[in-house]
Amino acid sequence: TRCTSEMAAAVSIGFRVERSLPRVSPRVGSRDASCARLRYCARPLPRSRGAYSERGPNAVRISASAGASGSAPFRMIVLRHSDSCTQDADLRDHDRPLTSWGRTAASKLCSELVSKGWAEPDLVLCSASTRSRETLGEMVRTHTPLGMAETHFMGSLYAFAAMDGLTADHLRETVSSLVEKDGGDDRVRTVMVIGHNKGWEEAATDFAGESVRLGVANAALLEFAGEGAGTWAEAFDQNAWKLAHVAQHGLAEPEKECETEFGGDGDGPMPMPA
Repeated sequence: TRCTSEMAAAVSIGFRVERSLPRVSPRVGSRDASCARLRYCARPLPRSRGAYSERGPNAVRISASAGASGSAPFRMIVLRHSDSCTQDADLRDHDRPLTSWGRTAASKLCSELVSKGWAEPDLVLCSASTRSRETLGEMVRTHTPLGMAETHFMGSLYAFAAMDGLTADHLRETVSSLVEKDGGDDRVRTVMVIGHNKGWEEAATDFAGESVRLGVANAALLEFAGEGAGTWAEAFDQNAWKLAHVAQHGLAEPEKECETEFGGDGDGPMPMPA
């Protein structure tokens, strides 16, 4: 097994997928100066029309449209979570919620994906962090069909994003394994992965073969450009992906920065995913 010690370290970190808390209306249009109240703003994710539900660290719902894309090319959406608050010193990095600006940015990014025909993946792998789950939730509210995808919330996506050079291999292994287990390569042609820098930029750059920068609420759209790959595992082995586009939210950056004593990304003495 590759990188055994690093994987063991990741597994040893305790992760929990927390249930959404009661809705509180946040301020709109800028980052909040204080985020103490934002921890209570995690709105429940939609459950209509068979949308995914949070039933544990690996919540799953099968896509009703799966299989319709039989001969479509393999596509990956490597998406960084939206803007989150770092003001509350008592809040773990894993539990940071989105700012009101971050919610708007996630919605705008989703609209951009819809316009480009990349908003209905067959499989979604989402970091179990609060900011990642809330990014997905805002996108589902913007485009309901996204909520029909089979969805897994995974603590490992948070852990590996902080480790040098390990994210791309972890995504290759995880996607290949889940596709084989849950539905097959003919059914799953587009995969969305939602997580964190630095790992997400490293992985997108590895797949694309060129430098890829991902700000918050940005997504690298990758399409397999090789030949003869009938499975995700074969596509990953060839590693012949082309960068079709980097989708962005299109908003002006918020005027007020939300910083911690360790810096704007909420980095502490130990490496943390951004």
